[in-house]
Amino acid sequence: MKNKTIITIAVIVVLLVVVGFFILKVTKDITRDITKREIARITQQEVDKITDEEIERITQQKTEEITKGILGGSSGDAELKEVSCEKPQLTLSADAYTGPLLDDHVHMPFTFDVPKSIYGEANWDAPILEKEVPASQIICVFDNTKTRSAIGFYVIPSLLKGSALQQLKAVGKKYPGRIHPFLMPSHVTGLDLTPNEYGSIIASNPGLFKGLGEFAFYKGSLKGTSPDDPSFMELYKIAGNHNLVVMIHPDQGQQQAIERILKANPTVNFLFHGDEIKPYLTNLLDIYQNAYYSIDTQLHDIPNEYTIANLYGAKSKEEFISEMEENFDKILSINIATWKPLIEKYPDRFLWGTDRAFTWHFDEETGATIEEITRTFIGQLDPSVQEKFAYKNAEKLLWEK
Repeated sequence: MKNKTIITIAVIVVLLVVVGFFILKVTKDITRDITKREIARITQQEVDKITDEEIERITQQKTEEITKGILGGSSGDAELKEVSCEKPQLTLSADAYTGPLLDDHVHMPFTFDVPKSIYGEANWDAPILEKEVPASQIICVFDNTKTRSAIGFYVIPSLLKGSALQQLKAVGKKYPGRIHPFLMPSHVTGLDLTPNEYGSIIASNPGLFKGLGEFAFYKGSLKGTSPDDPSFMELYKIAGNHNLVVMIHPDQGQQQAIERILKANPTVNFLFHGDEIKPYLTNLLDIYQNAYYSIDTQLHDIPNEYTIANLYGAKSKEEFISEMEENFDKILSINIATWKPLIEKYPDRFLWGTDRAFTWHFDEETGATIEEITRTFIGQLDPSVQEKFAYKNAEKLLWEK
């Protein structure tokens, strides 16, 4: 009878996941009930020895066992593949910047499999680490482009916290210091971490994470949520307690909320990006010393002109490279006019990044094309700010307490 009950419960969980509603609460309630029934079979003397923390640990373990079969679990074991690394030929102008880079905006491939239908809310067709984009391929592109390290946003779904962390840790062990992990939400209803779960993961993995985010308030489960929502204010306190940077992409109409979180959390450094914040960016930089800004995919595009296929407009590396070659001078001149005055006015507050996310973004030829426009652009900045924008501001943000 008990086996039939458990099977029935599992079927209910599957159905709930398919429709995408309340998966976290329902699954945890079910597995917690299973845990309690198992404990009830033990003698009272042994039951008294079991703490609430142990019940929660067993609950989480069984939750993952059930949901691995639904969401696909991790992308495999923690073994990392080796791939051949080719370096494309790159010809730079004489005044191009030739020093190190630190990419402050990389969306790491998922460390778990996920059905497209479940993850559709986030509108995010990310590759799977090791299956579609090996970590060694990412490091290959970094090595080719003299990118000494990068901030990497890792999605950790609530129901797969343990397994999703396995490969993240494996990457850090094999390539120490190359990718600085940020703990990122799924942007899918029911799969986002709660503040308590963020706190638990961070406390259980001291020193592993350098930041929280990217929190994209314009999409998925966060659409319609304000950055100063009480649950996020809790997250900023966690960030402050653990010296973590917070990366945010605001939505339209959120200026007042952004100012409130900056003012309420003066010891937390916030890194912003996206066009939505640009109209009031200088106001933030003037008033709040804990506000920083990432210039990333914008360097491969022309503002407010939708004929250029940037990293997100292009459908393939061939289209992206073709667009960049055809429009290189135009893209460069407009972005120099747009960003050079701001970078030089606020030399310590702007960071460089790419916003890589899709499979072809981690291709060597794509990397070479990004490197060419990046180094040419940086070479046009005042020499006193070139290294700051290229990598020093990011390093300072990551490691200065």
